[in-house]
Amino acid sequence: MGESSDYANLQEAILTGDATTATEIGDEIVANAESVLKPIDVAAAVIREVGNRFGAGELYLPEMVLAAEAMQAFMDVVTPQLKAEAGDSTLINRGTVVIGTVQGDIHSIGKNIVATMLSAAGYNVVDLGVNVVPMEAIKAAEANGASFIGLSALMTTSMPYQKEVISLLEALNQRDDFWVIVGGGPVTRDYAQDIGANGWAPDAAVAVQICDRITSLPSTPSANDLIYTGEQS
Repeated sequence: MGESSDYANLQEAILTGDATTATEIGDEIVANAESVLKPIDVAAAVIREVGNRFGAGELYLPEMVLAAEAMQAFMDVVTPQLKAEAGDSTLINRGTVVIGTVQGDIHSIGKNIVATMLSAAGYNVVDLGVNVVPMEAIKAAEANGASFIGLSALMTTSMPYQKEVISLLEALNQRDDFWVIVGGGPVTRDYAQDIGANGWAPDAAVAVQICDRITSLPSTPSANDLIYTGEQS
């Protein structure tokens, strides 16, 4: 089976919620592809389309759940290879990141990729999963001594919960205790800055860059001082 055929079949498997076929394609990609990054990007684009179609009322919740399960089946197969490509830095502990997909959102692909890349880069990652209520994220960050809270949202309807986490931190007088990084398909740099986030990560590589830049600072500024985007200042 050729590369383009693999991708077309992967897209179809996710769109139709066929977890068995998604797993088989993942096995074939791991065995034959030079890298799993492009197939993951292809799959991520499909799941974003599913989310958009659900938001537009073109898909029902059960269809979106099946698509998400097919995506997860694919990711279960390719994630070990992704870790190998990223480079295993498990002997380094660069700090703790609590990460999750916010309340009202069950998309996990982008969050999972970010978590994998951060872990490979030497960060201790506490993955809270999906549909994470704001206070749960804060309590987990406290309990695990985290420096960072990463919040993913793949639907415009779930984006306000990213802001709610920041508002709760402010109300609890804990805003300066954590760096809040937001991301997800509909999340823009302007939105991140408007809600008072410290970082906007359009992809997993930038998420790692943001954490690296913050941890490399000679001193820790106030959490509201700057927004990091992974770009050179």
